[in-house]
Amino acid sequence: MKRVLPHRRSGFTLIELLVVIAIIAILIGLLLPAVQKVREAAARSTCTNNLKQLGLALHNHESTYGYLPSSIRPSGSTTLPRTSWMIPSLAFVEQDNLRKNYDTTISWGAGTNVATTSQKIKVLNCPSTPNSDRQDGDPQAATWANIVAVTDYAAATGVHPVSTVVNSTGVLIPGILEKNKTPGNKLLAVTDGLSNTIAITESAGRPQIYRLGKPFGTVPTNKVNGGGWARPASDLDYFPTTPDGTSYATSATAACAINCANGYDYPTYNVAPFLTEGSSAPYSFHTGGINTLLGDGSVRFIRSTVTPQNFAALVTRSNGEVNSSDD
Repeated sequence: MKRVLPHRRSGFTLIELLVVIAIIAILIGLLLPAVQKVREAAARSTCTNNLKQLGLALHNHESTYGYLPSSIRPSGSTTLPRTSWMIPSLAFVEQDNLRKNYDTTISWGAGTNVATTSQKIKVLNCPSTPNSDRQDGDPQAATWANIVAVTDYAAATGVHPVSTVVNSTGVLIPGILEKNKTPGNKLLAVTDGLSNTIAITESAGRPQIYRLGKPFGTVPTNKVNGGGWARPASDLDYFPTTPDGTSYATSATAACAINCANGYDYPTYNVAPFLTEGSSAPYSFHTGGINTLLGDGSVRFIRSTVTPQNFAALVTRSNGEVNSSDD
């Protein structure tokens, strides 16, 4: 009689299992950067589309009223109305209901306007930026409160006189969306050429300070003065930073044009040299540069290697610079 041996089940040995796990880990390690690159490419594309929509809003505003919108920020500590260029532009980004609910006779952070300015507007946020639900406050108020939704984009209002690296005139050299311009500039005022002049640039992550990709400090103890989409202080008077992003540059040999910091610390209200104006700087969470909207409505990716002088030349609207850089 033939004896039938019991069937033995085959399986992985411990060594084989460890080898399989190691192979899977290696494959994940190889695929993860590719997935991240695809995700960032999609986010950068969305950011580009956001800026194109804002460009259409600016052109439609100019076509409708004969001039571009302008932020109104009376100088000094004041109770006079402070209003961002974004308020009159709301109707042109399909946010007319917000515009109708906004009271232009009072400031963005006063009275019934808080219910409007606290509303998040998707087109004003870059998906590459962390924590899109963060909010900004009013540094002029006695107590800080998160009352206004943020934007990752800033109107390029001009080149700040504080940095002699890019401005030796002692006064602000104006850009397209010049502040306190009533009525605002016409497109014809851009004699440097619409395709050579920045209207809006990324200044992402505000009011949280970011330096070289890392957050610094805690709001409101440390903060950029700016970030709220309804705030005129969220506009950008350009001046380059030091390479470590801690201050504005005073030497051409130690100056960073973009992406070293998203702004400068504004610990208390009315602090020099910013006083009651914003302290933002050009910054994004994209690798290698920032998206910028030009006056002709096109969007250009400016590389981080751009010089402060070339970036400043792109900000001014009628300063007569010749900018041949491909950055």
